[in-house]
Amino acid sequence: MSQQVDQAQLLLPAAQKLAAAALGPLKEQYPELAVMLPEMPAERWQFFFVVTSVGITFLLAPARLAATQQDEVCRIVAAALAAWHPQAHDALQDFFTFIHQRLEQEVELPAAIGTWLLWNLKQAKPTVSELELAWPLGLFFLHSFKDWWDLACPEAGP
Repeated sequence: MSQQVDQAQLLLPAAQKLAAAALGPLKEQYPELAVMLPEMPAERWQFFFVVTSVGITFLLAPARLAATQQDEVCRIVAAALAAWHPQAHDALQDFFTFIHQRLEQEVELPAAIGTWLLWNLKQAKPTVSELELAWPLGLFFLHSFKDWWDLACPEAGP
């Protein structure tokens, strides 16, 4: 079994554990997040945190995985998502659509990621002041998952 297949199998449980561990420190570092989401159900945080995490690893997969491995890795993660939550696939598609639309509008990737997360956590359009959290939240996810697939494969491209 390849290292990337192992990583694909570990992705969902790792994202779930990080979701549970990250909320408190993020609210402490960004008090605006605690103010914005004072009574957010833990399940909502877990769901959108996991979807965002998986989305980022998929966005980065073409640059980190050989083309021959991408289909297998996607199948493994998609099956895990389907078993975990019935709406996960739809939310992941929404994530990709939102991110691609924002990138076409020349919004930088961290801001796009953070905006999608905030919008879904709040379940409403974030205010201009709330959007100040988008960039640091997007960076948090990018830094947390940028090396998920570990070694770049020569066949994967730049």
